[in-house]
Amino acid sequence: MKKGVPVVSIVGRPNVGKSVLFNRIVGEEKAIVADEPGVTRDPLVHLCEHEGKYFYLVDSAGWGLTDDLSELIQEKIQEVINISDLILFVVDGRSELTALDHEFVDILRKSGKRVILVVNKMEGRIDREEYLAPFTALGLGEPFPISALHKQNLYELLDLIISLIPAPEEVSSEDKSIKLAFVGRPNSGKSSLLNALIGRDRSIVSEIPGTTRDAVDLIWDFNGKKYIIVDTPGLRRPAKVEEGLEELSVQKTLQTIRRIDIAIMVIDLSVGIREQEKRILHYIEDKGKSCLIVFNKTDLIPSLKERREFEKIVPQILQPFDYFPFIFTSAIRNYNVKKILPWVDKLFELRNMRIPTSQINRAIGEALSKTNFSKKGKILKIYYATQVDVAPPTIVFFVNEPEIMNKNVVKYFEKFLRNYFGWVGTPIKIEVRKRE
Repeated sequence: MKKGVPVVSIVGRPNVGKSVLFNRIVGEEKAIVADEPGVTRDPLVHLCEHEGKYFYLVDSAGWGLTDDLSELIQEKIQEVINISDLILFVVDGRSELTALDHEFVDILRKSGKRVILVVNKMEGRIDREEYLAPFTALGLGEPFPISALHKQNLYELLDLIISLIPAPEEVSSEDKSIKLAFVGRPNSGKSSLLNALIGRDRSIVSEIPGTTRDAVDLIWDFNGKKYIIVDTPGLRRPAKVEEGLEELSVQKTLQTIRRIDIAIMVIDLSVGIREQEKRILHYIEDKGKSCLIVFNKTDLIPSLKERREFEKIVPQILQPFDYFPFIFTSAIRNYNVKKILPWVDKLFELRNMRIPTSQINRAIGEALSKTNFSKKGKILKIYYATQVDVAPPTIVFFVNEPEIMNKNVVKYFEKFLRNYFGWVGTPIKIEVRKRE
């Protein structure tokens, strides 16, 4: 997180509407919302602004979950409390206070943090003080009634928030951060790699497949650069995706790929590349995202000879995505993890690189000198080409006969330009226009 920007955290027991409130304030469906308690496990972070004042908003897991990860989750919630400047303690206005609510109140008192008691689900009863009396007894000050679902009293809540948080350092609303996401199959080591990369346990790590249910954002400043790192749920084969919560998780992963710059495709080396990895790579390419392929868990293949033999055939296995660079890592042994970030920086630079029109046309001239393309007796003529966009690099060809520029011809020029200019790791989009 950026220094000097206040942190406002949403906490409370499961199913009181924390994620709905988070989504309403953020202004997009960023957190998964479902009737099942415990949907949010890892904290979600988003930079928010209200009346010219910035703050980080954090959505935490429900306090008191009883699954196999409850201890890890409660540790994360405690970490959220520790870094907070202001806490929104959310309770359900339609039900009686529970033992978990009172337990959480004790934790908040011990923290010494400033707290707003937010009574949610008060639609139709916002102005009825008699419904707030039971919550006053918690001793956390005057309860603040809202209906997150119906957006009632939210603007007033934001006014209260910015009146209570410290003044942050100046923050630009222009987002110049590098957005990257760890994607791949469940239990491939995505969260472990993320933790090893940033040097602390940020995401919940467990041998239970599917531990990460939501796309979890981490805002990380390192060596003067800001990164938004996303740890996503694992993508299973469609036949194994159950309806409901897991289907939502898959959709969140696909949404995440659409909004990032660089995907870090994590593959369990002991399992190898399967059709699901190819599907994900197709999606990454289709959306114009750069990609680094990380073969993780090299510790499970201790033989150096075996790893080197596998490394030789990787480009062949990855086709047609052999232009995506790859490295071998072990999150457990911290092997090669430090190579990830330099690759991220390089891929970000390449996807935003602009090539002068004169150089592009020189390269195309060389490409045409090696072969000719024709159809029905007509020879392809490329009058000129120019780069019109970056991220991904987009080049427009002005030609005499666009129908000659079929998929194979486009792939030829795409590969030639990639090799000529060193555009590794990023798709190149070629548009064809007719010119008389």
